[in-house]
Amino acid sequence: MKGKEMQKELRFFVAQELRATGSEKQPKVEGYAATFNTVANIGQFSEVIQPGAFKRTLANGDDVVCLFNHNNDAILGRRSAGTLTLQEDSKGLLFSCDLPETTTAKDVYANLRAGNLKECSFGFYVNGPEGERWSQQPDGTMLRTLLDVTLFDVSVVVNPAYGGTSAAARNVVAEHVEARMAGATLAADVAARKAKAQAAIDAHESWKQSAVEQRFDNDSEIERKRARARIVVAKATL
Repeated sequence: MKGKEMQKELRFFVAQELRATGSEKQPKVEGYAATFNTVANIGQFSEVIQPGAFKRTLANGDDVVCLFNHNNDAILGRRSAGTLTLQEDSKGLLFSCDLPETTTAKDVYANLRAGNLKECSFGFYVNGPEGERWSQQPDGTMLRTLLDVTLFDVSVVVNPAYGGTSAAARNVVAEHVEARMAGATLAADVAARKAKAQAAIDAHESWKQSAVEQRFDNDSEIERKRARARIVVAKATL
């Protein structure tokens, strides 16, 4: 577990449809903890979550907590307790949390209703090398596609610490992620240089072939002219 802890990552964003629901007797908070196929500019790279990325977490019944500001002392719900439910749909990862009768939960609920809280975050780690894919975009920047991740918390947050784009993406990029990005960038650069070199070789070979064919055609035409000339001379001697 220690290795997984070291690889945890957080993403912060303006949550879509984050809202206070339920009733005064049983207040709830609902929203999308993540959305699919939306490219976010993380700063060092761009990132997109592929549909099905949370499939393993959902299928395995992994325990996930709902927190306020990623604070374990401010727990709002827990999957194993049945107070937090998660599901994937075509849009993303939808969560619903039944809030307990605690001061923190009541404050979160009141601030959600007032519009003072509108941002959400989720914590995850990538499930091995096959859990992500790196590719180079036309502008040279890297795109990371999350394919298979394990979710460990969803949180309602006040002030994410890292700025992003107009999509309000937020990120804490760990050294191991930067290392993998650097490796993927290098591999993409090498592949691009190889492709460029191969294209130059192919173009040269094509030119050589064309030159040979042109020379053959020229030589054939000369031979044809000589043959016609010999025929003319032969007829003249008859």
